[in-house]
Amino acid sequence: MPIDPSFRQQILASVERFVADRVAPRAAEIDASDTFPADLYREAAALGVFGLWIPEAYSGIGPDLVTPLLISDVIARVSPSFALIFSNCGDAVTPIVNFGTDAQKSWLLPKIASGDLIPCFALTEPGAGSDAASITTQARAVDGGYVLSGRKMWITNGGVGDIFTVFAKTDPEAGNKGISAFLVERGARGFTIGRNEDLIGLRGCPTTELMFEDVFVPADRILGEKNRGFKIAMSTLDEARLNCSAMALGAATGALQCAIDYAKERVQFGKPIIEHQGLAFLLADCAARLTGARAIWQRAMAALEADRSREASTLAAMAKLLCTETAMRVTTECVQAMGANGLSKAYPVERFMRDCKPFEVFDGTSQIQKLLIGRYLEKYGLPDIAEAEIAARGMATG
Repeated sequence: MPIDPSFRQQILASVERFVADRVAPRAAEIDASDTFPADLYREAAALGVFGLWIPEAYSGIGPDLVTPLLISDVIARVSPSFALIFSNCGDAVTPIVNFGTDAQKSWLLPKIASGDLIPCFALTEPGAGSDAASITTQARAVDGGYVLSGRKMWITNGGVGDIFTVFAKTDPEAGNKGISAFLVERGARGFTIGRNEDLIGLRGCPTTELMFEDVFVPADRILGEKNRGFKIAMSTLDEARLNCSAMALGAATGALQCAIDYAKERVQFGKPIIEHQGLAFLLADCAARLTGARAIWQRAMAALEADRSREASTLAAMAKLLCTETAMRVTTECVQAMGANGLSKAYPVERFMRDCKPFEVFDGTSQIQKLLIGRYLEKYGLPDIAEAEIAARGMATG
């Protein structure tokens, strides 16, 4: 059940203050040092935001689809990296909320809500990215549980994670029908947390390699039904894609506001450069494209909140495609609008541009989104993209 709109506004107001007072002054430092801001994570937990994905019965204040997406947008306007640190909690905890046993939920969810445990979602492997069904990590049945062996890559927050939902083949011959999900704790014997990748953007949010060498997992740590793990993995993607869209929109909004402010102050040929038609048109194009992308994101949120249908999933893919590609274009144009200063780390637009590129890759590349949309068109035709009383759903976007 979604939370009350007035309560949502209170949460967003608290987050906006936190972002302005604590995150914004640290955003450049987080990027430069590429260091996970553990203190900010704890402060965010104290606001209760990690409980938005978690039912009240397990110390949460949710689950709620929309509010975390709006928070991702707000945070990303100053720090896309910290927005990803926040939103990855939702990607990682949702499988536990939806498929965990009461014992598993009681064990994990209150500590995740309080920020004492950082959850991670471990699906991708060196040879299995978009083709998730081709993972090779195996889980061999033994007395009392399973033994996991394999390697995972590109695991968000992996370097600081405490509990990992790990996907492995329990029936290697069955393709995606032979995958199961397991809950693996940091420190388990044979489980090694490897190096963090040195990425172009989103620095400070570790993206990590994980190794499993005969890691014993008790039978009560399997998540959901055996051989149904692929369904668990796929069930998270629609929300993850809307999260990715939210962060891309936030980053582009932050960059565009910076470029507009700069263009109003920078004087060339006797007047502010925003009064020159060439630059005004460039910024106008960015604003129009960003507004259009935000509209499809809002529409996809409304559809997914109302009904987790194939159409809603397709709208989520459309949002992910348009929002991330628009954000990349807008941030690049903002760098152009600011000239040499756009290239300087004295301004945040170059960081926003670097941070936006990964969003075109995360949670399915743009090409994967087009493939999903194309399959829907082939089978069903055009989805209903008419407005769906978004305002009545309380989806204030700030």
